[in-house]
Amino acid sequence: MADVKRFNNVKSSFLVLIVAFWPGFASSEASLDVLLNQPVPEQSYSTEIQNALLAHYSSWAGTRHKLGGTGTNGVDCSSFIQALFEDKFKLQLPRSSREQMTMGERVDIADLRTGDLLFFRTGPTRRHVGVYMGNNQFMHVSTRAGVEIAKLLSPYWQRHFITARRIGLNGFTPSN
Repeated sequence: MADVKRFNNVKSSFLVLIVAFWPGFASSEASLDVLLNQPVPEQSYSTEIQNALLAHYSSWAGTRHKLGGTGTNGVDCSSFIQALFEDKFKLQLPRSSREQMTMGERVDIADLRTGDLLFFRTGPTRRHVGVYMGNNQFMHVSTRAGVEIAKLLSPYWQRHFITARRIGLNGFTPSN
């Protein structure tokens, strides 16, 4: 049991280092010392989901945006989310962000949990989808930077936010 706890402590410290050094993920005010001295959270729904999201991100980071794209040579937002939920949670989501927006239950932005889907209106008829990572950050496919982690509280995303949806991940154990 002590070995498992020590492994979880090392794993958590490693994730803190990854988060601290990924551009755009940690806040600019956060110092490495503050991040490393945080209490180690117990393994939970949120931590397992966040680990799965970070693993998916590490495989896709920087993949360029391509409208209609479905793979690592170019992907659009809804295909990226579809692949994430299939690969990590074995859940089949619809192909389009408009259809994905009808899944699960509506969630108030103040009650977001890691893994919730976020939807934005980026044009008169265009919808954009990302997944909430915690700490007011979300993962999505940017037309400018490709797959990235962005700040939900930026004026652009606040202005274009439509809704958040929770797809029932409570009973799922992420696969790596």
